[in-house]
Amino acid sequence: MRGACQARGCRSAQVYYLGFDEARVDYVEDWDDEDDFRSQFRSERFLRLLGLIETSAEPPIVEFRKISSIYGMEYITLPAYAGQQQVSLD
Repeated sequence: MRGACQARGCRSAQVYYLGFDEARVDYVEDWDDEDDFRSQFRSERFLRLLGLIETSAEPPIVEFRKISSIYGMEYITLPAYAGQQQVSLD
């Protein structure tokens, strides 16, 4: 996790343990740029992660998710479809 946070373009890295599933651990990295993220595939840190995946007792679920857009509070004021009235928070 520390290695990811020190890499160029990494906003954050977090580990989550879910209380209802003791066998599950979620690890999430948030990147500014896809190219910066993809460059990590050649890093020593990523190779160590692949080694852990290969030696796990059960095959883990690995997902790479790409979010196309992130909005702030202004999103609720945008019309859902063209032609609809804009919502005002005033």
